[in-house]
Amino acid sequence: MARKLDEILKELTVDQAKAAELIYENDLLSKGKRRSYVEIAKEIGVSDRTLRKWRQLPAMLEYKTAVTDTYLADNRTRVMQALINECEAGNASMMKLYMQTMGMLVDKAEVEIKAPNADPDAVAARLANIKNRY
Repeated sequence: MARKLDEILKELTVDQAKAAELIYENDLLSKGKRRSYVEIAKEIGVSDRTLRKWRQLPAMLEYKTAVTDTYLADNRTRVMQALINECEAGNASMMKLYMQTMGMLVDKAEVEIKAPNADPDAVAARLANIKNRY
């Protein structure tokens, strides 16, 4: 079970928590608008090397995951509405995705095992032989 944000934040310093928030917000921006890690480090008042080390901390990674989960849950209605709009516009792949999301379409695979018919007496004799060896 994922930990809550307040539990994760207890493991981070104030500067690390600020860095985690800034990195998360930066990741939401389009590539052309994102700031460099050097710029983020300067804003916090640490070196970019320190920021790189912090980014590898388990609590920093968990923080980013928890905030992302919250963001996705908060925006689920908008995402589903966009999906519905695409379905109504005739987008077949979005229709398939909608049906999968709603549990109406499930990928199934059938496995057929082909084995030669075994003679029960031969199998019993082989088992007895194996048991006798041990």
